[in-house]
Amino acid sequence: MNTLDFIAAAEKQAVGCFLGLAVPCEKSTEDGSTIMSETVLVFNKTIKNQSSKKTTDYIDPRLVGSCDTMIIKVGVPGSQERVVALGEQYAAILAMNEEISPFDEC
Repeated sequence: MNTLDFIAAAEKQAVGCFLGLAVPCEKSTEDGSTIMSETVLVFNKTIKNQSSKKTTDYIDPRLVGSCDTMIIKVGVPGSQERVVALGEQYAAILAMNEEISPFDEC
C-alpha cells in the first residue's frame, strides 16, 4: 500500500467517524474589535452512512436459535431451566472424570 493511499484511507475513516468539526476562530466585528467564534465543518453524510451499513454474509445459527445442539434437550436455549440442566450435566460429567460435552456438532 502506498503511503498516500494509507493517508487517504485514514482521512476517509476520520471523516466517516465524525458528523462535523467545530474549529475555533476569531471574527472581526463592524467596530473593528474581534470576537471568538467557531467555524463548523460539516462532513459528507453519504460517506458517514456508507460506513454504518455493513452487511454480513453469515449469521451463526446458534445466535438465532435455529441450531439447538444440546444432546438431552431441556427447555429452550438461554432459559433458566436450560442453565440448571447444564449445571447438573457438567457436575455429573466431572463426577465421572470424563471429558465429554453435553452438546453435539451442528
